[in-house]
Amino acid sequence: MVQKKLLQVVLIVGVLLSAAAMYSVAPGDNGGEVFFGVCVKSGGGYSILFNGSRTVLVPSNLEIGAVYRIWGKVEEREGFLRVSGQYRIEKTDEIPPLAVSIEGAYWKKGENAYLLTPDWVDLATPLNIPKGARVVVYGLEYGSKFYPVKYSVLKNASGSFEDGMPVLVKGVVLGYFGAKNEVIVWNGKEKVYVYLPYNHSVGIGKTIELLGRARLTSRVNVYVDSSEDVRVLGYPEAVPINEASTGEIGEGICTVVKSGKSDFTLNCTDLNLRGVRARTGDTLKVKALNTGSHLLCIDCTLVRPREELPNEICNPKEGGFSKIQGKVEWVRLYKNGFGIANVTNGSCWVLLKLPKSLGVSLREGEQVTAYGFFTTYQGRTAFEVASGDDVCSGNC
Repeated sequence: MVQKKLLQVVLIVGVLLSAAAMYSVAPGDNGGEVFFGVCVKSGGGYSILFNGSRTVLVPSNLEIGAVYRIWGKVEEREGFLRVSGQYRIEKTDEIPPLAVSIEGAYWKKGENAYLLTPDWVDLATPLNIPKGARVVVYGLEYGSKFYPVKYSVLKNASGSFEDGMPVLVKGVVLGYFGAKNEVIVWNGKEKVYVYLPYNHSVGIGKTIELLGRARLTSRVNVYVDSSEDVRVLGYPEAVPINEASTGEIGEGICTVVKSGKSDFTLNCTDLNLRGVRARTGDTLKVKALNTGSHLLCIDCTLVRPREELPNEICNPKEGGFSKIQGKVEWVRLYKNGFGIANVTNGSCWVLLKLPKSLGVSLREGEQVTAYGFFTTYQGRTAFEVASGDDVCSGNC
């Protein structure tokens, strides 16, 4: 019976000692008590320390986020622990026993600091580390905030995409997918859809480096919170236009061989050109961005208008773009609307094809200029154009 009661006493004492350890309140060397915790509130001559389970009110203004050890008498009044009478307080770098660790990425938005896990953990105090860095933070959660007391940096932000986490992106702006602050960036491997801060924009073709938060859906999205996280590095160095790959700028001297509603076919590349006004036969000095689907003019200028092309009616080269000029000797129209005209210059002649879709009609004796390609018609030398705008009669 005595042994049973003794066992009960030992168990009760053990529970009390465990509770005391959890509270970080222990006997001090001077007969008082020790409280070990982090300052979570301070002002008006008072501060609150928190050890992970209990709080103590201290009659001093302390530094929020700092860890302190207090020696003195700790009393409980109205459900609160308070320091009573004389006490001694010491700032320490030690980690409170009940502190927890969180691994994530450090982030700042405005004046607020966070740890992305990818959930947003609101930090009570900022960390002195680069934005986006991966870090392990030790601290205590009090209220809605996490109070860091110690941290260890694992690595800086990288170019790896992880949903909800910071990512460093470097690439060329291919275009916009909405407002001017919504840009498509080619990072050398894939398109990244970047949401820049409101009223912030970057010109097409320029290389940028940015830090943002990844959002992975059916495409890769990145949200940038601050203009300070965007660096514009300028245009990449140009390469020959027929060697430019996606995200590169190509340059060269090219002739427009076909005009469309919004783009042009050139004789120097397989990609169509957009962003310039020109006519079939015009020769341009082209500096353009390869967007992956077309070329977009960065700087395109006219170096030779098509009127200055030589008359090639006597030098037909099948498949080659040319200009012909001469007098209409005769015109023949068929029931289906198709027609041909014999264009003669001296001893040279060619059959000019006139599909109904061109909307062009010629008369005998007219002077005509056309821009297009040599071909054949029923075994004879012929010439065809892509648009009615490429045939000019009269004073051209």
